[in-house]
Amino acid sequence: MITSRISIVLAESALELIPTELMNNYLIINYSKNVGKSVREVFLDKSYHYSAMKEKNLDFVWKRGRPDIIHICLLSILSTPLFFKNLVDVYIHTIDNKVIFLGEQVRIPKSYRRFEGLMIKLYKEREIIYDKKDSNKYLLKIEKNMTFDRLLDTVIKPDTIIGFSSAGILKDLKTIVNENIGTNNKKITFVIGGFQSGHFSQSIRERFQMTYSIAKEQLEAHVVIARLTYECENRCLSFMV
Repeated sequence: MITSRISIVLAESALELIPTELMNNYLIINYSKNVGKSVREVFLDKSYHYSAMKEKNLDFVWKRGRPDIIHICLLSILSTPLFFKNLVDVYIHTIDNKVIFLGEQVRIPKSYRRFEGLMIKLYKEREIIYDKKDSNKYLLKIEKNMTFDRLLDTVIKPDTIIGFSSAGILKDLKTIVNENIGTNNKKITFVIGGFQSGHFSQSIRERFQMTYSIAKEQLEAHVVIARLTYECENRCLSFMV
């Protein structure tokens, strides 16, 4: 029987509310009025806010403003047998150091607009409970001041941390999974960037024991997630036959 515990972290994810330095920007204010929301209830989105982001010379602008990436990635993993059978823990670490925890029963809307509404509700309420009689049975919860280091050191506590990056060592994904998931009673954490362009910050890269690239081409995050989930699922289920 397999005893490894698997975690997948979407790190530095481009999921954030309008940052403080843009709240008074006229483009952001006009957009908020047009959609009938407070500025504090809007996710930064390059599709609508790129001009404001460039005008303010926002730090790491190439990595920010793509909340849809997180939606697509979650759709790729939360509807799989790997997740259904409680064989993987999923965490979203955001670029502004928040962490979203996903409960065992969680399902997310397939419509991005409904997903956005759910995330805004989460940011407001801090958690969405599955069973009101048991606060431990949450669907989603968020910690608003949690760095990547703190997530690893106080929550996941992994034995091995593997990052995926186009700058990593090229290696077959099936081999990576088979070498790290087995009957060794270890906690394995796989880290994928939840952003559209660029590379992990140095502080995050330094936490990886190994950094791998799984294709000669640069793959989008949801493709890496889908392939990783599939290989982990095959590996885990082979031990359960």
